[in-house]
Amino acid sequence: MKRTILLILFSVYVLGSNSQTISDKELKKQIGDLLNSYSFYNRFSGNVLVTRNNNVIFEKSYGFADIETKKKNTKGSIFDICSVSKSLTAVGVMKLVEQGKITLETPVSTFFPEFIPDYSGKITVRHLLNHSSGMEANIARKDESGNGLVMPDENLFTLEDIFEKFKGTKLKFEPGKSFEYNNLGYLLLAHIIEIVSKQTYANYMTNEVFEPANMKSSEFAAFKYINKCSYPHVNIGAINVIKHQDNYHQSWIMGAGGIKSTTNDLCKFMNALENGTILKPATVEMLFSLTQSLDFNNEKYGLGWEIGEKAGEKYIRHNGGYYGYASVMGFLPNRNIKIIILSNLSSSFSDEEYKGKHSFIGELNNKIIDAIQGKTIECLPLPINKSSNIYLSSKYDVDDKHSIKLSAYENDLWLETTGSEPWSVFTYSFSNEQREDSKAYQIALKFAKAMKTQNLDSLVNYADDEMKDFLGTEAGLGQLKGSWNYFLSQNGEFKSCNIYKITGKKVKNIYIRFHFEKSDVGIALSFNSNNLIQGLFLDSDVKTCNIKKVKLIPIGDNEFFINGYHYKGMQDIKISLRDDKLILTDGDVVFSAVKAL
Repeated sequence: MKRTILLILFSVYVLGSNSQTISDKELKKQIGDLLNSYSFYNRFSGNVLVTRNNNVIFEKSYGFADIETKKKNTKGSIFDICSVSKSLTAVGVMKLVEQGKITLETPVSTFFPEFIPDYSGKITVRHLLNHSSGMEANIARKDESGNGLVMPDENLFTLEDIFEKFKGTKLKFEPGKSFEYNNLGYLLLAHIIEIVSKQTYANYMTNEVFEPANMKSSEFAAFKYINKCSYPHVNIGAINVIKHQDNYHQSWIMGAGGIKSTTNDLCKFMNALENGTILKPATVEMLFSLTQSLDFNNEKYGLGWEIGEKAGEKYIRHNGGYYGYASVMGFLPNRNIKIIILSNLSSSFSDEEYKGKHSFIGELNNKIIDAIQGKTIECLPLPINKSSNIYLSSKYDVDDKHSIKLSAYENDLWLETTGSEPWSVFTYSFSNEQREDSKAYQIALKFAKAMKTQNLDSLVNYADDEMKDFLGTEAGLGQLKGSWNYFLSQNGEFKSCNIYKITGKKVKNIYIRFHFEKSDVGIALSFNSNNLIQGLFLDSDVKTCNIKKVKLIPIGDNEFFINGYHYKGMQDIKISLRDDKLILTDGDVVFSAVKAL
């Protein structure tokens, strides 16, 4: 009876679902094909477990637990689950609530009267659990104003250190009124667990969560089962993945991260919640119903869990990521499907030239859910054996400034960008000139000229009333001049500019690339229906890349794949050869080049 009640609880958070059901056999094949393709290109290393109605649909390991010794990941490999630890910590806290030892409305000042004393009386246990405390104090994160500590280190971080470090901080908003992800809140929750239970956080979680759920391979801080350790690795997507050496003291991130576990143990944890083994049904219901809105896409954060939707279907999960690790644990309650992905491969945050993702965990997770919902999912294209000699020294003109040369070397085909203007195949969409017969386009050209000459006084004539307060004032023009001087100081000599994108009809956005010696800057102008500037903003999507020569991977007849993650995390590109044309597909953008005579 208890299990039936909790299955209902796990299912009530559904706004609607896709009725299509894919067979276990077909789902297993699709997930396997997907993960094989990502693993082939070093975009995934780790373990994946998918269950339906508590029966395993898919369970497999990929990559190396230790690249240096060539030891492979196995089903028993233990990973740092990073911020997925918060879901476990929240259950530990709710156990104390269930036992009547604390309440969700107990103020933080009850436990830490010296911690930001002017505000901690307003912050409750619930606020810490759903990231609605409003504290500007944080750990492993900094906000736009520089509040918080960037990353933990290997030294002990005591409560006294916390109080001293953050004694002058304030609230960013009234507790319970908004959401901002806060690691420090969960560190405080771990200390609350220790104060109330009179046990260490590790001992309490072992006794109250791990043992009842039969999680025999889960642990804290340093790896106890060192022979099962899946070590962190970086350089995701690159040819040379390397083992990462970065230690941090558990005291910095206790409660917010640092738990080590397996896919199987995390599945046992979710099963234990479903079965009522750890918490009563009413308490489990609170985990998912006492939420704080994230203010986008109907996303909410409960007590240690994020509640959202996938194609109208409720999806509950938590993600995590740190140097060399990434993780996700979630479930589709209406289908009783659980998905756990643990990875020991990520990007290195310290590589300033890297342009790609920290990990592909989110992308893989979304595609697995797509497959579950009956949608077609796209794998990365795998290479085929094909001679490239027939393409020797072919040249294609993209436009009058940009050309492409194909050449074969040792049976590999290479693409090299040439022409009168330096360019990269990864950034042509930004260097490509867009033209339009419109008044807004002409004003955008005048804005570009004004910026490069720094003769800005006439811009006020092209602005709406609100923007005149910016473009028609000394302070506003001073900001533009200051920005231009900053671009020059950071990026070197100005070279050229072009309009690379135009969107909208009555209300337009026109995007201008300013090409400097070292890097490029994108500025977008927003025009109202009267063709007056109503806003301007930086386009953070603009990329700079000096890579001119890339390897083409044959994936079909006259079809090729450029693996962007072998080139500092750039985007993937597909190339097709059709008669006398080369067709370049960059996401949603397609360019054609004509074979030179």
